Amino acid sequence: MPDVLIDAGAPGGFPDVAAYCLRHTIPLLECVSHLREKHSELLAEVAAAVPVLEAVNLSFGNYLQRRLAGLVAAAHHFTLPEVDVLDRHPARKAVRVSATAERLAAAWTDAGGHPEAELGLRRGGPEVSEHSITWTWGTDEALTVHHQVTSLRAVARTALVVAHHLPRRPPGLVTMDDFFHIQQTTHEREVS
Repeated sequence: MPDVLIDAGAPGGFPDVAAYCLRHTIPLLECVSHLREKHSELLAEVAAAVPVLEAVNLSFGNYLQRRLAGLVAAAHHFTLPEVDVLDRHPARKAVRVSATAERLAAAWTDAGGHPEAELGLRRGGPEVSEHSITWTWGTDEALTVHHQVTSLRAVARTALVVAHHLPRRPPGLVTMDDFFHIQQTTHEREVS
């Protein structure tokens, strides 16, 4: 039996993954985007029995990007910006805005930012992905926070670190943001 199951498949395969984790009480690192849309009750059932880490995006850079979007939303400016989120993936990715781009736009509005971000997508270019959020104030000033992942090795490293910590957690649902926050808090305590 594995110590942790890492699911990076498709939403349709989640019932089998959930059944396996429940039957064998195996912690789950869930990396499937848009899973809650179809399987929120089943995800909650698994999380009641074993530790589940929901990782829509395993990238530390994406975590920081969303935190920065929240900081910009909290900063006062004289005029409302135009806000754009760009989602770029290779051509084989489904032609719909990724969960990562949706969460980046939500980080802005959830922190009080107005107006809502316009979502744009591009399919093509190099492997993996890139996401940016741009605020434009009038015609004279803009700020872009851009993040790019050029190799799946980056997210694989994070997945392995998370998988190492997951069996020590109690049952329950934790997000990647929670995990990064816990790591930061632990590091701050160790340093002080």
